[in-house]
Amino acid sequence: MSSLAPAQTPYKAISGKRTLQRLRRQAGYRSAKEFAEALGIPGSTYARYERAGDGADCGIPLPAAWQIADKLGCSIDLVIGREDIDAPEPEGIQPRYEALSPEGRALVDSYLSYVELGERAARSQGRR
Repeated sequence: MSSLAPAQTPYKAISGKRTLQRLRRQAGYRSAKEFAEALGIPGSTYARYERAGDGADCGIPLPAAWQIADKLGCSIDLVIGREDIDAPEPEGIQPRYEALSPEGRALVDSYLSYVELGERAARSQGRR
């Protein structure tokens, strides 16, 4: 089996089609028209995105979904409804570490190595 196989993430549709509307309002855009203007797209197009269903078949083109996610400062999974807007934040360090990109994990690993080196030095000098 190839190590480059994509990770299989269980998909669970999020009920309620108001996620995109909630994200827009939380970002401070009072109307769909105002947000559409900020995106540089027709208001009717963006309004259709807010009325769309959730998941891959939501009808939001990928470039538009990325643009919306970037403007709202959220994940594309939230924009298309693959992620639950009301999901609690993960607790503990392991889920947070696993959510990082490979580059982010490398930075964390590097920092931990640095801290461990300092700890070993402190122990060898009898400071701990």
